[in-house]
Amino acid sequence: MKNNIKRAVILLIWLMLWQVAAIFINNPIYFVSPVEVLKELGEKCHDIVFWRSVFGSLIRILAGFLAAFILAYLTAFASVRYEWLRDFLAPFVTFLKSVPVAAVVIIMLIWWGPRYLVLCISLMVVFPGIYSNMQTGLVNADKGLLEMALVFNLKTVDRFLWIYRPSYLPYLYSAASVSLGMCFKAGIAAEIIGLPEFSIGERLYRDKIYINTAGVFAWVVIILIVSSLTERLILHLFKLLAGVPKACIWDGASSHNANMKTARDPIKTPEGYTVYAKGLIKSFGDRTLINTDINLKAGHIYYLKAPSGSGKSTLLGMIAGIVPQDSGIINAGRLSMVFQDDRLIENANALRNLMLSGCTGDLKGELLKILPSEAMTLPASDLSGGERRRLAIARALLHPSDIVIMDEPFAGLDEETKERTAAWILEHLSERTLLFTSHETEYVSFENAEMIPLIK
Repeated sequence: MKNNIKRAVILLIWLMLWQVAAIFINNPIYFVSPVEVLKELGEKCHDIVFWRSVFGSLIRILAGFLAAFILAYLTAFASVRYEWLRDFLAPFVTFLKSVPVAAVVIIMLIWWGPRYLVLCISLMVVFPGIYSNMQTGLVNADKGLLEMALVFNLKTVDRFLWIYRPSYLPYLYSAASVSLGMCFKAGIAAEIIGLPEFSIGERLYRDKIYINTAGVFAWVVIILIVSSLTERLILHLFKLLAGVPKACIWDGASSHNANMKTARDPIKTPEGYTVYAKGLIKSFGDRTLINTDINLKAGHIYYLKAPSGSGKSTLLGMIAGIVPQDSGIINAGRLSMVFQDDRLIENANALRNLMLSGCTGDLKGELLKILPSEAMTLPASDLSGGERRRLAIARALLHPSDIVIMDEPFAGLDEETKERTAAWILEHLSERTLLFTSHETEYVSFENAEMIPLIK
């Protein structure tokens, strides 16, 4: 309410300054007062041609904006997926950003006349902004969440809705706001040059020819009002509908199982083993971080215990298929993972996080064993650090897998919660292999756990 009053006061001050300037200049052909403009608007509103011109321009500009918006939206997805398309479109996008609008208007008039003029100009001013901002949003999607999606084999549509969409929406909203204003400005300018029938540009030009300065000012006011109201309406609808896409063409990562199978076909996992690797090497610069063989039996518990920076997380990532090895071969069964950071879908509640990750069983009942009931309906972003960690552990244990790998799973938990969570893990392990990491000085939480060396 206060903001609305503030805006009204500011607008009133500007109108008063306008009136004072008109009185001072005292030349109605050169500069008219707001009172004269208001009278002119009143006269125009009684003319059917006025309304046909306003709606004619509005429909043309909105049609051009929506066509350009949809084309840029879809093309941005395809260009991120296919690098050759991004390279191919780069000169075209640069051309659209650089070429003068007036030059394009003249060329379009020579080719097609005024019929498709506004559509072409809308494409020119809207496409680059939407396209570039969409690309930025998609490229900046959370890499950690994408790795989580790969491990837990999230559906393509879920990756789109819960990972890519939150990433690109702020960029897209900003680009849509700027592009819509530019579209109105360029569209009206094109109409003034092309003079299509029943358009604001054509009527504004007529008032200019007849030296009707009040009429020209009135049309400027109409353009500002129509542009502002349309932008507010479109952006409001955008907020409501942007999260409900009708189709998803993104397929940025193959399924986890397919990716694992392709990378690990050269060897077969021996019977009774869930992970089998030979000659596994990973180096960073001149330093060999990992050089080991791994043979993990079903139903056994293993751990990596070493200082930070020694390669524990890297080895888990190699087993999970999200970190490539320099050499060696590795094969693993279906797996689930607790990452060093929680990697939860922040806007989804605890139960939705499990469902998205393909977890099975009595999810709500199991969550209530390790989380307070009031945390069940909260989005993950509102959970405490300990609650987030337990949710990440529940996701890994309730996901159907042959091996569970956990990177420092008890980080941030107090001793009592740590013991209770460790017991819950053992209860739900169900003869699966468990591989976890811990700090060098941390007490190993599971009895009979076998240590795996990083260096042979």
